[in-house]
Amino acid sequence: MITGKQVLSPGQRSLLTEVINRIVPANDKMPAAGDLGIAAFIEGVAAEKPALTRLLNEGLTKIAVAAGQQSPGGFAQLSDATKDELLRGIEASDPVFFDQLVLQTYNGYYTNPDVFAAIGYTVPKLAPPGSQPELLDTSLLDEQRKRAPFWKKV
Repeated sequence: MITGKQVLSPGQRSLLTEVINRIVPANDKMPAAGDLGIAAFIEGVAAEKPALTRLLNEGLTKIAVAAGQQSPGGFAQLSDATKDELLRGIEASDPVFFDQLVLQTYNGYYTNPDVFAAIGYTVPKLAPPGSQPELLDTSLLDEQRKRAPFWKKV
């Protein structure tokens, strides 16, 4: 469910979901990015950055046009191999869009609580107010201290 400002049409949102499912597909224990709702995360980020909104809209349009040339049913009707080939073409022709798409997909995916659970990561608990953090074990630096300086003294 979209709760923030919407910058994508329902069709674009659906396409984005399909596309990011190819960027981070499901495997044995890990869910696909689109299936987790990461498209809403990406749309939320884009809503805060007009340049990203434009880049996302233009990039999704390129994907839709390229997919429409291959299948009347669009991207969703293509085989996974054909989807991947199409996305490689978009990556080559519009690397700025594709880099941002991958970056935002990863940002949303690897900060998602369901992914944390799937990889066995637990978010560290916050220290109670007024508590003192544990100090660094300075003996961990002993080997580094034995090395000669790597900088030039002026």
